[in-house]
Amino acid sequence: MTRTLTEEELITAVARLTSTRLTEYLAAEIVIPEQTDRGLVYHSIDVARLELACELHDQYEMEADAVSMMISLIDQMHGLRAELREVLNAVAAQPDPVRQQLIKVIGTARFG
Repeated sequence: MTRTLTEEELITAVARLTSTRLTEYLAAEIVIPEQTDRGLVYHSIDVARLELACELHDQYEMEADAVSMMISLIDQMHGLRAELREVLNAVAAQPDPVRQQLIKVIGTARFG
């Protein structure tokens, strides 16, 4: 079972996070806490997202909505990387002639 954090624990864990900033980030859906019988709780991924959000906010003076969009794009990029990794694994599992043909077709489409 993964450890969860309450709002107070979360604010302590993320150095630059304040209650006001967390409220803004919740409104922008940068993180979405889980509702449990203990109330709202946060996970380690929320800590990472909030650390990044605070960094973007402080370093680039980004508003919460812009931070949300940036993190969404980062999420999409990570998803695409995972999908590409699966495609590469599938290509690597093919017999050599099939692999060579795929490399040729992909190369033509990419540089053609």
